Amino acid sequence: MNDSTRQAAVRFLERDHMWHVDMLEALRRDRGQVVYFEGDTVLVQRRETPGFYLLTAGSPEAAEAAFQGRPAPRLVTARGPGVPEMLRDRFGLQLSDPCCNAAYLKGEKLSWDCPGLIIRPYRVEELPAFLAHYDIEDEAEARVHIEKGELFAGEYEGELAGFIGLHDDGSMGLLEVFPEYRKLGIGRALEIFLIDFCLDRGWIPYGQVFFDNEKSFSLQSHLGMTVDRTKLLRWCIR
Repeated sequence: MNDSTRQAAVRFLERDHMWHVDMLEALRRDRGQVVYFEGDTVLVQRRETPGFYLLTAGSPEAAEAAFQGRPAPRLVTARGPGVPEMLRDRFGLQLSDPCCNAAYLKGEKLSWDCPGLIIRPYRVEELPAFLAHYDIEDEAEARVHIEKGELFAGEYEGELAGFIGLHDDGSMGLLEVFPEYRKLGIGRALEIFLIDFCLDRGWIPYGQVFFDNEKSFSLQSHLGMTVDRTKLLRWCIR
């Protein structure tokens, strides 16, 4: 895809920045590339994970055309009327619950205060705790997050209490606070830390929130995140 087409696709995505913030950030951080742009349909393929895509399409037919001649999708962050259902029926993908984008657009760094908490890079030797608390495809995928320096541990009074990190598309997530350490403000502190981590690199911090997760919506609002709950998307997963 030539540069002029890529720029045209970016201009199209920016017409609804919040709905497409994940696609725009993947392109801006060079974690994805535009492989199809036609009319109201843009398909972005992640650079490091073949078969992982981000898609916006005006119709199921347009979405299907975008995948012609491409490796079968393993995971698609999809939006558009009837598009997730087409991916389910055409490629046998399973659909997540509906979710929406949340993004921190203010630009200024935040601060957290949680006495007894230290936030540091996650260690390889702590991998068993990560795998025990977070459902991830395989151990190798988890190691990649650690080796890239994009997974962080919350250590409370000397004990591992939780973690947070970036998915390979750049979205914030992988958040888990172990049950015995909840209601201490650790989850809030971890998310603020990761927001600041992204801001330090000139990125827009963003993630996805399941539509029925009112607790998470409350946290995002408290942190000043912008959320558009009228524009839904779905993860379509093999």
